[in-house]
Amino acid sequence: MLSSAHILITGCSRGLGLEMVKQLAIRETPPALILATCRYPETAGRLQELAEQYNNIKMIKFDVDKLDNLTEFSRTVSCLTDRLDILINNAGISPKATRINLVSPEQMERTLHTNLIAPLFITKALINILAKPVEGPGSLVVNISSILGSIAENTKQGGLYPYRCSKAGLNALTRSLSIDLKHQNISAVSIHPGWVKTDMGGNNAPLTAAQSIQGVLSFLDEFKPEEHNGNFYDNIGNPLPW
Repeated sequence: MLSSAHILITGCSRGLGLEMVKQLAIRETPPALILATCRYPETAGRLQELAEQYNNIKMIKFDVDKLDNLTEFSRTVSCLTDRLDILINNAGISPKATRINLVSPEQMERTLHTNLIAPLFITKALINILAKPVEGPGSLVVNISSILGSIAENTKQGGLYPYRCSKAGLNALTRSLSIDLKHQNISAVSIHPGWVKTDMGGNNAPLTAAQSIQGVLSFLDEFKPEEHNGNFYDNIGNPLPW
């Protein structure tokens, strides 16, 4: 699915987003176009280096928290491509103080806005160029979620209110998109990339970004709408409980 595709990824200045851009660019048969968004392109040195090295990478300045700019953003995307095959809603945050005695309204509001509200409205803004004829290959919305958003798995730790709630909501969003956009030949899937050594995951995480994204991209290569649409998987394609 990834070969020769037109792909847009949010949150590409570092971490998993940057690793996605890198691994896609160096593939034997790479995507035809990788639209990589970040808040501050001028300080995203590693992403700039990739864009200079690979002609199929185009950087777009975009802050997912500033949804007032969505019209301008969608216009920019449409100027760069007349079709979008894969949208990867990757940008996300996780506040540190998340126990019941410490969590604040501001943490909840900001995390829900970045991790849940933004992916919904970014997807909505790009539906026209995601839509495909029903008789041909479809397009895909990938929401980068987390096992911490699984209600069924939350049996011991509790806490983590902003992040858990945002990712549980993101999974619900994925299921609704898979139903509402099916007639436009657009599928949707939630993926837990694993616990990864990033700024968000910390140094104790068992996976490197390279290991995580290698699995995610392999799964997307084998994506089957009739089997995977609307569901929740880990980074190697194993189904996860809601």
